Amino acid sequence: KQYSDYVLDLSSLIRIDLSCQWVNEFDDNHQIYKNLNQIKELNIRQNLITNWSQLWIILETYFPRLEIINVSNSRMKLDLNPSNEFIFLKEFILIDTDNDCDLYENIFKYFPNLINIHLDLNRLSFISEIFVERIKNLTNLSLSDNPTLIHWDPFINRLGILKHLQELIINNCGIETIKLINQDDSIELFPSLKYLYMSDNKICLYSSINELSRIKSLMSFSILRNPIYGLNQIENETAKQMIIARLPNLTHLNRVSISRDERRGAEIDYLQSYAQDYFDKKLDFINEHRQYQLLIEKHGEPLKPIVNQQSKKGLCIRSDLLRIIFEFGDENETKIEKKIPSSMTIAKLKTFVRRLFSSQLTNDIQFNLFVVIDKKHKELISNDYQDIQFYLGNYYRLYAVSGRLRQSRAMGFTFSVHPESFGQLITTWEPNDKFGDPHDLALSVNGRSLYVGEIRPNRIDSFNVLN
Repeated sequence: KQYSDYVLDLSSLIRIDLSCQWVNEFDDNHQIYKNLNQIKELNIRQNLITNWSQLWIILETYFPRLEIINVSNSRMKLDLNPSNEFIFLKEFILIDTDNDCDLYENIFKYFPNLINIHLDLNRLSFISEIFVERIKNLTNLSLSDNPTLIHWDPFINRLGILKHLQELIINNCGIETIKLINQDDSIELFPSLKYLYMSDNKICLYSSINELSRIKSLMSFSILRNPIYGLNQIENETAKQMIIARLPNLTHLNRVSISRDERRGAEIDYLQSYAQDYFDKKLDFINEHRQYQLLIEKHGEPLKPIVNQQSKKGLCIRSDLLRIIFEFGDENETKIEKKIPSSMTIAKLKTFVRRLFSSQLTNDIQFNLFVVIDKKHKELISNDYQDIQFYLGNYYRLYAVSGRLRQSRAMGFTFSVHPESFGQLITTWEPNDKFGDPHDLALSVNGRSLYVGEIRPNRIDSFNVLN
């Protein structure tokens, strides 16, 4: 009696875990099994069962209503086929069973109602049409760590006809490009796919991301540790923004929620980054940037870039990083110093600032950015399309070049146009000095007015500053 007080009634069990127990066969003791008909989950991972026929017998005879089975880390031969279908089984876990697609297509035909399959850490080299036909009710599929799978087309594309597939995990499968096949308009690939995880692959081009924009239901996408990201934090942040902008329905990237401000900043930054190609009307631009026209309708047309030889790639001779002190306008006056690219758009800067002051600027708080000119003056940063250099690089300075100062052959002059020190010489540039400002353009206070002059040798041209 004392013993029986502690014995659990077998009829109340719904899960049996025999993982890593050196099991090599199943007993046929009917007295034990007669109270186990209600079992829903069986875990026999990493044991010594050698043939699938052993598993068929135990499933057919003793676990008729089993819903989940885990036979991972096993090495079994398909010696016999089962005599019946297992219509109640919903989830099959076959991680590290050392097989290719042909074996699985044979097995799955006896499990017509599977909705969740794990085939990670196998040696999958292809996905057949027969395999896909066997799993037509599937909602979740994990194929990670099959580095020989490699090809999105045709193998991953074949999964696109699964009407109920919601989650696809293909981390570390050696995939280099994503290319969806051109189907008839009446056939939509991956019609229900919401979650796609592709970390540790070899995706390097944004054209692959553009292809994913055709999957209208996609909400969450992970692409960590792919070469599409750069080698430093700034390049990584840029890649992140470009991915967000290209996938309009995405709510999570790399399992992190995308805020409304972050999406707006990413989309505006994307518009401005490709503005030159857009205005040049380059061939195939629309195919390469499927979302561009839609984003213009949403945010308006980007600013047309000013063609400037000094800023062309390979010719820029000054550092692109600006050292900026961010000050939070509260009673603590918290200050944080950061180096950021001068080409960063204001929209992207706002997202950066929200992260910088994440404890103060929660998602429900709206905020404005100002440039502090002096103790009495500051200006609202309002144009999301402009870059930081537009607001920070031209305050109270007027540039004219090609002049001479005493015995030094100056290459350029910087003058103050501050109301209290108008015309005061700030600095000169000698022939060997580094500078990157336009040779014949001058921007006034706050960059609001543009002056063009014929700068002649050995003299300084004067400009009238107009409000």
